[in-house]
Amino acid sequence: MRLEIIIDKKHGIGLETIEALANELNRQLTVKFSDLSIRVATGSAMSMSISKASKEDKVMIEELVQDVWENSESWMPEH
Repeated sequence: MRLEIIIDKKHGIGLETIEALANELNRQLTVKFSDLSIRVATGSAMSMSISKASKEDKVMIEELVQDVWENSESWMPEH
């Protein structure tokens, strides 16, 4: 399975935060999905895609990603 999150450059999210997000997603999601490959990068638009996963797994991954983002105080670097 593959999870790809693209964050629009216009949001001004720094590389340190993107790396921290990728690390936290890897830490939390690979426990449940050992075959999951995760990529977080900047681009020209916001997007998230999940490939090679069942419908149920996609829903679970989306919920976990949302939970990680909403609880960013635990992993986001301080500026």
